[in-house]
Amino acid sequence: MAGLWLCAAALVLGACTSLPHKPLIPVPPLQLGADWKRTGVETPDLAGAPSSVQALKPVQWVRTSYRQLDRMVQVQVFGMPTEASAFEARQKWQGGERSTSFHKSNLFVVCSSETEAMSNLLEFTKLVENEWLRGGR
Repeated sequence: MAGLWLCAAALVLGACTSLPHKPLIPVPPLQLGADWKRTGVETPDLAGAPSSVQALKPVQWVRTSYRQLDRMVQVQVFGMPTEASAFEARQKWQGGERSTSFHKSNLFVVCSSETEAMSNLLEFTKLVENEWLRGGR
């Protein structure tokens, strides 16, 4: 009987503790492709996320930018609680004509640029997906 109580107590304690969560979003690489260099990284407060994303309860947000000579692309990656919420964020995103977005597993990604034509921005987005987020989740 004491062994049964000990097992029950261990299960209850195990359920009450939580292991540290692994971040959803991998650290942005210093370089993408042959010559896109990262210029900074920040993890903004989720309260400042765009309302269409905030409504879906993101758990992480990373903002960075990449530069190649006088060209610049901004990247925002939102770690969402589920793949379905990342897909929904993609469906609801109201990006401008100088932005593109995609979702990969639990991640919702927005790439935007004032300097790039859409064809170049789409190629850059492929670099983000294949070189930064290749492992996905």
